[in-house]
Amino acid sequence: MAEHRSPLPNVMEFERKLDWFSKTDRPKAHVFDGLVTALQLQKGLGLHTLNATARQSFEVDGQRKPGAVLHCFLEGSTEAALAGKPMNLGRRQGDPVKLVLTSIGESQRFTRRSRPNEYVRKISIQMSHDWLDQNGLALPEKPKGGSIHRIEWVANIDEIRTLEQLALTPGFSTPVARLQAEAMSLGLVARCFEDFSEQPGAADLTAREQAQMRRIEEFACQPGPLPSLQQLAAEGGLSQSGLRRLIQATHGRSPLAHVRQLRLGLAREALEESRVSVEQAAALAGYGSAANFSTAFRRAFGTAPSKVRHLRNPN
Repeated sequence: MAEHRSPLPNVMEFERKLDWFSKTDRPKAHVFDGLVTALQLQKGLGLHTLNATARQSFEVDGQRKPGAVLHCFLEGSTEAALAGKPMNLGRRQGDPVKLVLTSIGESQRFTRRSRPNEYVRKISIQMSHDWLDQNGLALPEKPKGGSIHRIEWVANIDEIRTLEQLALTPGFSTPVARLQAEAMSLGLVARCFEDFSEQPGAADLTAREQAQMRRIEEFACQPGPLPSLQQLAAEGGLSQSGLRRLIQATHGRSPLAHVRQLRLGLAREALEESRVSVEQAAALAGYGSAANFSTAFRRAFGTAPSKVRHLRNPN
């Protein structure tokens, strides 16, 4: 895939005292080109952003403390394992942006490896169990002992916009930038736990239902006109009513609204990378009219499609 990224300033910003990011885990200044930050927003609440290309191999082999982490890879992937098990974090071209919540009840070995020329744009928000308890936030299933729990779902348009803003922020050392980072991080966490409370079935998909959702979303993201309810249901091996129940329980919206959001996200990604014109992006999103696409895009992202190419270079 040919990339068209705007150059980023080199920023390496780590607070001296972090209760979740050890000094030995921090990369040296010459390892990455781009933005790398880690800060403690509150006791037990941390933010880590990476929007950079690895100049050389970089490995982390340490301990992840008990608690939960909200991960989002906006672009790229990296090799990571928790308690010796692959975490399968990352995003391939054409896939929807996903949020992944992992939680552990006791410290576990964490390893990560970046390879030379590996580009990653990601956000991680760390939450200790004490912080969750103090704020009255309950995980869908609290991990016990050495167990690891994982929940993933497709990010909505507002969440993607917030995540991109965090990924593009060149450091959080000023009071205003820090407050903004805290507000955005808390907003993402609040929305996440609000969804858990409103959609009790979303965290309890069976392996079969997860496979059905993957097939449906992969089918929905294929180029061409938007698929019908009948086509989506057939792809997932479901009745139309079963399809509605599955997507409503998982994402809190109708199947066609979910598909529209996925396709708008793909069009935005293609525009960011300057791979397509606005007309081509409209077709990718399933719109026959560039004007209708621009209206929907502006409503979803708060900006015109023609301006999205500037998102990776806020200057």
